[in-house]
Amino acid sequence: MAEEKNKEQIKSTVESAEKTSNSEVENQENITENKLELVLGEKGYEYFINNKKKVTTYSIAVLSVILIFIGFKVYDKMVVEPKEEEALEKLWQAESKAFDQEDWESAINGDSLGFFKGFKQISKKYSGQKAGIIAQYNLGISYLNDKNYENAIIELKKVNINDELIGTITQGAIGDAYLQLGAVSDALVYYQKAYQRKDNELTTPIYLMKAALCLEIEENYPEAIKLYENVYKNYPSSKDAVKAEKYAESLKLGNPVYKFDGNPN
Repeated sequence: MAEEKNKEQIKSTVESAEKTSNSEVENQENITENKLELVLGEKGYEYFINNKKKVTTYSIAVLSVILIFIGFKVYDKMVVEPKEEEALEKLWQAESKAFDQEDWESAINGDSLGFFKGFKQISKKYSGQKAGIIAQYNLGISYLNDKNYENAIIELKKVNINDELIGTITQGAIGDAYLQLGAVSDALVYYQKAYQRKDNELTTPIYLMKAALCLEIEENYPEAIKLYENVYKNYPSSKDAVKAEKYAESLKLGNPVYKFDGNPN
């Protein structure tokens, strides 16, 4: 009998505790929902109650997006940035060979002992990163300087950069490569892209002059005159302004500035 009495007391105590706990939870939920009603307003609160599951799911989704964003920021700081530094260090070594020593072969392929990588390897390994994009540009320019014009065109056409100067020079360099191969019409197309891309005092006059050269080779003298006039009228402070005026006047008198082989008279 004593044992049954103890069981009854334990059961009563547990039930009492559960009631108290449930009551506290309900009270807490009521307080929370009252606060929500104040924050959301009557209509917003009503929507929340009717779509509680959807709203909760949406809240979890938003939290997940925030956590993913934070994760990417941490990844960028801990993984991407150190890789960028490593890539830029390798890029500097290749640039030193290319532009300080004019050792284009080593700049393109790296040194024979494997102490540093060339632009070709860097552009592939770090594709999509800043160093990889710059390496791709340098690779094309190195081929151009090494007189490997076909590869220069192939690699420079892969360059995808919005920078005002580098993006413009890339188009102009493709034109240079085509001109060296004797493809005058193709060269003209890329010189036109270069001078039309971003108007500025530095590159626009240069590529207007090169486009005018192509037009002269094609014996399209009226259009060549227009480009020369464009240079000295719209870019008077350019180093090519005086030359452009001289060439325009010469063409007007029926004296082409350039012969068909591209050499000045």
